[in-house]
Amino acid sequence: MDLSTIFLILIYVINILSVLSLILVKRSDTRVIFVWILVFFFLPYMGFILYFLIGSKYKMRFMSKKFGMSDIEERHSKSIDKQMRDIVADKIQFKDAETEKYRDLIIMNSKNAMSYFTQNNNVELLISAEQNFSRIFEDIRNATKTIEVLYYIFKAKDNVGKKFLSLLKEKASHGVEVTLIYDGIGYLNTHLSDFNELIEAGGHVYRFLPSMFKSFLLVNYRLHRKIVIVDGNIAYTGGFNVGDEYYGLKEINKPWRDTTIRLTGNSVLSLQTRFWTDLVFLQNQSFRKKNRSNLIFDEKLLNSFYIPIEEGNIGVQILSSGPNTINDTIRDAYIKMIMTAKEYVYIQSPYFVTDKTILEALRFVAACGVDVRIMLPGVPDKKSIYAISLFNAAKLLKHGVKVYIHSGFVHAKTLVIDDHVSTVGTANIDIRSFSLYYEVNAFIYNNDFAIKCCDTFLNDIKDCTILDIETYSKRSLRDKIYESIWRFIAPID
Repeated sequence: MDLSTIFLILIYVINILSVLSLILVKRSDTRVIFVWILVFFFLPYMGFILYFLIGSKYKMRFMSKKFGMSDIEERHSKSIDKQMRDIVADKIQFKDAETEKYRDLIIMNSKNAMSYFTQNNNVELLISAEQNFSRIFEDIRNATKTIEVLYYIFKAKDNVGKKFLSLLKEKASHGVEVTLIYDGIGYLNTHLSDFNELIEAGGHVYRFLPSMFKSFLLVNYRLHRKIVIVDGNIAYTGGFNVGDEYYGLKEINKPWRDTTIRLTGNSVLSLQTRFWTDLVFLQNQSFRKKNRSNLIFDEKLLNSFYIPIEEGNIGVQILSSGPNTINDTIRDAYIKMIMTAKEYVYIQSPYFVTDKTILEALRFVAACGVDVRIMLPGVPDKKSIYAISLFNAAKLLKHGVKVYIHSGFVHAKTLVIDDHVSTVGTANIDIRSFSLYYEVNAFIYNNDFAIKCCDTFLNDIKDCTILDIETYSKRSLRDKIYESIWRFIAPID
């Protein structure tokens, strides 16, 4: 038997093992398995390589365990377990009586995502780039101790990026501890050298992942979170990255509609723990900083984690998800919110490439008389994803779901139900966000804030047209074929 025959046999054995992994270990959706089998069949020499690069999440779980990520996240599990038992045993009194109705959602998020429930928060809704960055820059100017920044996209050469970096450099030069994390693939024209002046001023900058080779090898897994924390007392999260397009300055996706939130209270400590955990994950990949990073985290955790802060009276849970987590925690919370709704469900998302479970949940509650509305962009940034989004949304029209198409690009990731529970964060209604990207969302339990989210959605409808079955069915044959191809590929996760 010659070497070429041995090599061919080896390739097919690897492909078979990959399929068995999907069926027996990963236990994927049958649609996912079917698509991967076709990939292995038609691309026998490349199939297993593609599967390793974009199909298997075990390498990310291995890296998380190796570099201390999962261990650190488990250190506060005892506190969460105790709180969860207290909630189940009715030992915790909710400041807002209405929150009692959502006790099971809080328990599920605690158990599923190790998410601590805090009730002493203030939450401010920010719905434009002007509001978002003016508030962030104001807080940065007033910082005295620490500034921690994490963005999927940080366009250092854009006007807003230059201003952001100038403020960070100034604070670092005055002794404020500045730490910045950005994703190396989120925007390929951002380079570590763009942050040289900040580093020279004493700031610390980290790229996800530290090795560009590793970034491309693991290109399917991105750090999609957006977090800013000032002095451990103020935090931001939501849809905004750092770039001029978020001001609606680029014609291709103008106008831009996005949402973020400003938090104070104990929920800030939950977001800060998320930031520290991501920081340690990156630091531990550098041998020189491994011991130091663990020491810093331990000290901060012991000194300040969940110390009561008298701030507000809004209930908040911070949920994180990623390829390192066993469950798709944010997706599960979305489903629970939808199924809990009795009056309405309002969703904003730039993408609607979801699985059957969420589609069925929306169909089911709509059939029960719940007012279900979904808002999508009218100016897509990715035509393939947009085609699938419209197809999924259109499937719900005959069940009474209302679908609105915004005149610009909706980048907000929000969901609100029944004037009490809302969520704002970084996760899209999208398979990649649910399973492959590192995401973070705030789940907020408060009537006043939920009503603000509801009113914002209703106000945004003024800039929308409604999608109807007749209009959608008139799309061209070319569009239908294009849509079918991408719908077939979409299950690959």
